[in-house]
Amino acid sequence: MINDESIAKMKDGVILINTGRGALVDSNALIRGIRSGKIGAAGLDVYEEENQNVYQDRGDQILGTSITARLCSFPNVVLTSHQAFFTREALSQIAQCTLDNAVAYANGGEYVQGSQVC
Repeated sequence: MINDESIAKMKDGVILINTGRGALVDSNALIRGIRSGKIGAAGLDVYEEENQNVYQDRGDQILGTSITARLCSFPNVVLTSHQAFFTREALSQIAQCTLDNAVAYANGGEYVQGSQVC
């Protein structure tokens, strides 16, 4: 839905917010819109590559040509993890995963990665 054509029809300096689906926005068109100044800012809690990056420690990896890395490089873009699963059960699992990772870090152990809740 959001691509070069639709971005061209937007007002200059528009603020784009996507909380629906990452695939609704052509990320490369978004990047072009930000670089040109057509898009003044963007807030995304869904985006391409989110499954590869959310809840993963990627601190020791070079993201290279990653769309996520490019979006993170802009000072006028905010990326957050998608909160559609914001239920009591999910929050409990996220809290447990966070605590497990904090304990593992404090003890010099490995982070919990790759599970559905972490």
